[in-house]
Amino acid sequence: MKRVFAAVCSAAMLAGVLIGCSSGEQGNTSTTGASGQSITEAGEAASSGDVTTIRFYGSDAEYNQNIVAGFEAENPDIKVEIVPVDFDNAEQVIKTGIASGDPVDVSFFWGSQISAFVDDGMALDLTSYLTENDNEWLNTFVPAYIDSGKIGDSYYAVAYQPVIETIFYNKDLFAQYNLEVPKTWDELVEACKVFKDNGVYGIGNWSGQNHQLLQFAYQYMANDGTLEEYTAGQGDFTKCEGLKKCLENWKGVYDGGYWYPGEGALTTTKEQTQAAWYQGNIAMLFDAGSNAGEYTKNSEFEVGILPFPYVEEGGKYALNTVTNALFIPANAKHPEEAVRFMKYYTSDAGIQEIINSGRLPSTISMQDKVDSQILQDLLATTVGDNVVGYVQMQGISSEINAYLQNDLMGAVCSGVSVEDALQQLEDLRLSTANQ
Repeated sequence: MKRVFAAVCSAAMLAGVLIGCSSGEQGNTSTTGASGQSITEAGEAASSGDVTTIRFYGSDAEYNQNIVAGFEAENPDIKVEIVPVDFDNAEQVIKTGIASGDPVDVSFFWGSQISAFVDDGMALDLTSYLTENDNEWLNTFVPAYIDSGKIGDSYYAVAYQPVIETIFYNKDLFAQYNLEVPKTWDELVEACKVFKDNGVYGIGNWSGQNHQLLQFAYQYMANDGTLEEYTAGQGDFTKCEGLKKCLENWKGVYDGGYWYPGEGALTTTKEQTQAAWYQGNIAMLFDAGSNAGEYTKNSEFEVGILPFPYVEEGGKYALNTVTNALFIPANAKHPEEAVRFMKYYTSDAGIQEIINSGRLPSTISMQDKVDSQILQDLLATTVGDNVVGYVQMQGISSEINAYLQNDLMGAVCSGVSVEDALQQLEDLRLSTANQ
């Protein structure tokens, strides 16, 4: 795993999805685009009026709009309609569409959590597409990223970017109060105290993504040797010291009033938290590294990447392998067109748009195209002899995912004992194991 993450920072082989030419029987030249479709054939289909519309459940951000425009220009026989994704309720929305018999054709989801759909027979097996032509499409990806959407021997999701849990920090605030970047949990808490004394909140995070704060639990588990056991759902959560220490730590931060906006921190929205960040009222913001471009572009102060402080000085550093990915619902009406779109999306042309938006690439050939300093700093957190990769516990089951994302941290901070909260998590684990 260490070698895998080291490879993320270096250029390697050329991607397998390249522009090529083939000669027809009559001597006509037909160019194959990044999505694998003959442009001549696509043009002829469009000219005849045979245009297929596929729906894409994804962000309507500029980078996605650019990818869709590029794909449609290369594939005039296919029109892509973006259905804006509701990230906080994505699983429920997608499953409702599948159950109704009218799902989108291509859908966003997190690769490491694709079991939520595979277990219910709701995701199309993509293995044959990835492995055709001697693994041509498969070999374009960084192995750790494409494997996040793999269950058993089959692939169900295709990663387009890694999602590295990140702490963004306001460099100007740290300089203003003469604070060093915290390297340990205790130093982080001390920094929060200084900020509070000066009317600034140390921590920013919003309702619905409190699972990101569990990064420190993974750090503890990486150092006490239990990481693999618990992330695989094989250990008794009531005995997980890493989770216990992490929850106790965050309870202290919440009670200390260091977490924006103090009382009400457990129910604050993304919009409220980000507004406070941009106003300079939050010193350290928890969010996905995929939003680095957004924060550097929109902040009027200098933004930095703060590696998660060590829970054990000089110890191991736990790094998640979550990915943003695409999958095709099992009952999608246009699976072949959907695959063509996914191939273009993960081609050099599509991934370049992702990089341009301030996000990291999932493909090998585009690793050396990352030129922004903040993304290079983010990549630097993924390498080192002490880095241990893991897949988050949300992947164990959809029930555990919902509890970790929405309930566990809030329950403890609002007064439920750590022991009772972990018992609830253990009950969910046992019920999943017995299904």
